[in-house]
Amino acid sequence: MFFVRPLVPSGHCSRCCCSTKQGNSQDSSNATKKDHGGKSKIPKIYFGTRTHKQIAQITRELRRTAYSRVPMTILSSRDHTCVHPEVVGNFNRNEKCMELLDGKNGKSCYFYHGVHKISGQHTFQTLQGMCKAWDIEELVSLGKKLKACPYYTARELIEDADIIFCPYNYLLDAQIRESMDINLKEQVVILDEAHNIEDCARESASYSVTEVQLRFARDELDSMVNNNIRKKDHEPLQAVCCSLINWLEANSEHLVERDYESSCKIWSGSEMLLNLHKMGITTATFPILQGHFSAVLQKEEKIVLVHGKEETREVPVISASTQIMLKGLFMVLDYLFRQNSRFADDYKVAIQQTYSWINQTDISDKNGFFVPPKNKKRSRQRTAVHVLNFWCLNPAVAFSDINGKVWTIVLTSGTLSPMKSFSSELGVTFTIQLEANHVINNSQVWVGTIGSGPKGRNLCATFQHTETFEFQDEVGALLLSVCQIVGQGILCFLPSYKSV
Repeated sequence: MFFVRPLVPSGHCSRCCCSTKQGNSQDSSNATKKDHGGKSKIPKIYFGTRTHKQIAQITRELRRTAYSRVPMTILSSRDHTCVHPEVVGNFNRNEKCMELLDGKNGKSCYFYHGVHKISGQHTFQTLQGMCKAWDIEELVSLGKKLKACPYYTARELIEDADIIFCPYNYLLDAQIRESMDINLKEQVVILDEAHNIEDCARESASYSVTEVQLRFARDELDSMVNNNIRKKDHEPLQAVCCSLINWLEANSEHLVERDYESSCKIWSGSEMLLNLHKMGITTATFPILQGHFSAVLQKEEKIVLVHGKEETREVPVISASTQIMLKGLFMVLDYLFRQNSRFADDYKVAIQQTYSWINQTDISDKNGFFVPPKNKKRSRQRTAVHVLNFWCLNPAVAFSDINGKVWTIVLTSGTLSPMKSFSSELGVTFTIQLEANHVINNSQVWVGTIGSGPKGRNLCATFQHTETFEFQDEVGALLLSVCQIVGQGILCFLPSYKSV
């Protein structure tokens, strides 16, 4: 079962046997767009899957086809491809990688500077005899051997690739598309196992930030303002963080208890727009704030006097963690304000309060040394954690970024039915639909309810019972009994992975 949402080109087809004599005339020039160099600009194929494991399966199958030598690349996170020893062991690899690339502490990434060794499709495919479709493990192995960063190599290979494999969120998440330099305009997008795409789309357009993250960003922006570093740009951003912190503090006192040690208060998207308006964040001011944010990210150098000599110094910029936090915040605000707040009612905004246990800070002695008392465990302190959530409830919000811009969207799955509601959920009209006949004959299907197993125990699949050995043994005995009676194998569905 699949959907296709094509963009109908003008002129005749010039790349297949259906082209006619008229297709070779001037009209056919409209069918294939050309770049500035006069070369034909053929759309790239972006193939999205749910997991990296599925990508490995697809590339393995690609090797067995006539298209195994097609230029390709696989986009992946630093968690899968980074090989720098200082980054691999770090909790937040994205921030650590960005710090190394900035070279703030006098260190840089020597793997990044080796990308040129394997960044060309021809060079890459000839190394180690990798002339056929490859997977992430092979890229990482080659990167370690040649001291070249696999993460940035994969990105460089996009330029000449005909097909790019990646997880769903690389295509749906606006932040990831920006960071990976993915431009889907007039490209072909294929989403495999698309019955999972709705949850991924909602998650991609959602955002969460903790009060601690907001305070850290505010303090860093304070420092920039106090040191007169791009003050006119940092000051408005600092005001945004201050306003959100004040609003979060004021409303944290009126939360409603939902679960054990968990409280919450929820606003609709429209109600949140009113709150933002009181903070001075409106449809009119938001584009100005976006301009200030873009300005503070720009790298700039200035000449300063050091011991009477002129030296060139880079203007300091906010840390990677603050950049990531603000990018996420501005992404969700952009959705809220877009097209006269068209998507405002597709959001719920919530303040959540939970608790975490942290080690109590050691107290120094009279000499200033931190020496914990002997035979005494370090005390732990319960601390409230406040999180501001922007929950997207409509997958069409994320799809609005690519719908109407790409050349074609192809969705494939074995379980997309009912098609009409699925198309409506995504906000995309699919003009071509194919639903294949079921491969199972009616004679092979029996539908019924079994209340007890072979030993007579009731099959009550509630949480309390599914964890017991009695229930699990009875289900196992039932499956064994069915397998002994039904020949040629059976297909068994379970409610969750945990049940397996």
